[in-house]
Amino acid sequence: MILRYQDKEHFFHDTAQMLRSGIPLARALGHLADGRGRAAVAARAVEPLVNDGLAQAMARGGFSDLDAGILVSGEQSGRLEEACRELADYYAHLARGRRRALAAAAYPLFILHLGAVLLSIPPAILGGGITTFFREAGTFLGAAYLAAGAAWAMIQILSKAFASGVAADQAVSLVPLAGGFLRCAALTRFCLVLSLGIRSADGVLASLARAGEASGSARIKAGAANAIRAIRSGGGLAESLRATGDFPHDLERALQVAETSGRLETEVARWAGIYRERLFLRIEALGTWLPRALYLLVVALVVLRMFELVSQVAGVYSQALDF
Repeated sequence: MILRYQDKEHFFHDTAQMLRSGIPLARALGHLADGRGRAAVAARAVEPLVNDGLAQAMARGGFSDLDAGILVSGEQSGRLEEACRELADYYAHLARGRRRALAAAAYPLFILHLGAVLLSIPPAILGGGITTFFREAGTFLGAAYLAAGAAWAMIQILSKAFASGVAADQAVSLVPLAGGFLRCAALTRFCLVLSLGIRSADGVLASLARAGEASGSARIKAGAANAIRAIRSGGGLAESLRATGDFPHDLERALQVAETSGRLETEVARWAGIYRERLFLRIEALGTWLPRALYLLVVALVVLRMFELVSQVAGVYSQALDF
C-alpha cells in the first residue's frame, strides 16, 4: 500500500498524541485501526505485528525503512512519542510543500492544454480536419508529458543513487537543488536518530549505526561505520566523525565542543533541528520555484509551437499565391 505524505502525517501525529496520554503503542494502533482512510488501513496492518518487531511491522504497513529506523531508535531510547512527533512534523511540511506546488502548477498546466487546443485548430482548418486536430494536440501534449515523465524518472534515479554507493552519493550531492535537498534530509535524519539513541541502552555505537542507516545516504552510512571502528579503537565520537571527512565542518565542530562540555545529546538534538529547518526552507523554496520554472517552460513550448504554426501557414499561403 502506498501512503501519501498526508496519511503519514496523520498516522504519526495521532500515535504521538496517544503515546503522550500514556496509551501503549499496541493499544494506540488499535484505536487508529478503528478509523477510516489509509492511515487506519496502515494501523490495521502494523498492529498485529508490532510486538514481534517494530521495523518489520512498519514495513508491512507501507512505511519506509527510514521511518522504521527513526521509530526503532525512539522506542529503544524510551522516546517513541518524540520520534512520532518529529515524523509527523516532517511529513506535514512535505505535504504542505506538495499542495503548494500542485496549486501553483494548475495555471501553467491550464496554459499548456489551452495552447495545445488553440494551436491545433489552424492546421485542422487548413485541410486536415478533425483527425489532424487530434494528432497535432496529441503530439504536442505527448511531448510535454514525456518530458515530465523523464524528469520524474531522473529524480527517482538520483534518489536511489544517493543511497547506493559513496561515489554516487558524492556525485548526486553536486546536482543543483536535488543534491542539496537530499543531503540536508539525510543529515536531518542522522542527527535525529543519533540524538534519540545516545541515551538508549544500546549506547552510542548502536545509535551511530542506526543513524547511518536511517540517513538514507551511502556516504553518511559509510562515515558512521568508519567512525564506529575508530571509537572501538579508543577514539571519541566527534574526533572519529571528523576523521571520516563525510560530515559538515560545522557539525563536527559543534560535536567536538559538546563532547568536551558533556552536552552531546543536547547539541545533536539542536543540530537535528537546524538541519530540519534548512530542509523545510528547501521544501518551501521548491514549492515556490518549481511551478514558476514549469510556467516558463510551458510558455517556451507554446511560443515555439506558435512559430512552427506561423511557418506552416506562411508556406501554405505562399503555395496558394504561386498557384
